[in-house]
Amino acid sequence: MRAQIEKLSLGEQHSLVVKHLCMPYFDAPYHFHPEYELTYIRKGYGQRFVGDSVQDFHPGDLVLLGPNLAHFWRSDSLFYRSDASSICEATVLHFTKELAKSVIGRVPEFEKIISMLKKSNQGIAYPSPPRETLGLVESLGKTTGASQVLLFLQLLYALQEIQAYTLLASEYHSQLPNDSETSRMGRILDYTMQNFTREISIAQIADSAHLSPAAFCRYFRQRTRKTYFTYLTELRINHAQKLLIQSDRSVTQIALESGFQNMSHFHRVFRKLVGKSPLEFRRAYSQGLPYTASMFPGSAS
Repeated sequence: MRAQIEKLSLGEQHSLVVKHLCMPYFDAPYHFHPEYELTYIRKGYGQRFVGDSVQDFHPGDLVLLGPNLAHFWRSDSLFYRSDASSICEATVLHFTKELAKSVIGRVPEFEKIISMLKKSNQGIAYPSPPRETLGLVESLGKTTGASQVLLFLQLLYALQEIQAYTLLASEYHSQLPNDSETSRMGRILDYTMQNFTREISIAQIADSAHLSPAAFCRYFRQRTRKTYFTYLTELRINHAQKLLIQSDRSVTQIALESGFQNMSHFHRVFRKLVGKSPLEFRRAYSQGLPYTASMFPGSAS
């Protein structure tokens, strides 16, 4: 999977464009573009890749990305099944650097918004955005022209007022060129997502990145701040959590479908990361415990 530059059809007559996406699953390629992007997930879940950050996404996910930051949202494997009935929905807003620089950047009163846009070069995730803010995102798709731009400024003001947010990509990664680095990381992530339910050796994943095993281990840790097997284990446990919630399969079957061949190892790792045994987790959810992405420490990069 090579990071591709995406050409957006804003044209000279538009500073921003809003799209409503509704599809069986999200599968856009790993890509980047010179425009800013704000993505609001209405339905669906899976994994979000932003630079060197790999996290789960779920309904309510709101992320602001700066220009040329490589990214993609990949739906969970359950959405790809032939008998899947769920759909994925998102509202995506793109706006130009010219709008940010020539309009917003020239207004002293927008100092906090300007600061927020600079931070978006690393990607900004808002874990619990206010309903009013999400309402503004939705309303943007129902307006056009000057009214849309004015509503957009209200949205930016609302975003810069949110105190709880997370920067996604590391500062180092966000400063890298987007060709060879994003291409290599893209191959790693793509190979992992396609094969995480099977055994993956360091030699295999290193080969996908065109690196020696030792060079790959250094490369992955430097860019994700964790070892590859830590990331792989967290990915598998996240998948197991979803299967425990969304199916009535046995714990043994779920462990095997999540890439674990040793049951005692699966139980030990699951309890360590989630804080409960698989059965305790399933029982707690059935009794009303809400499930959200990254429920265990260290799952977010």
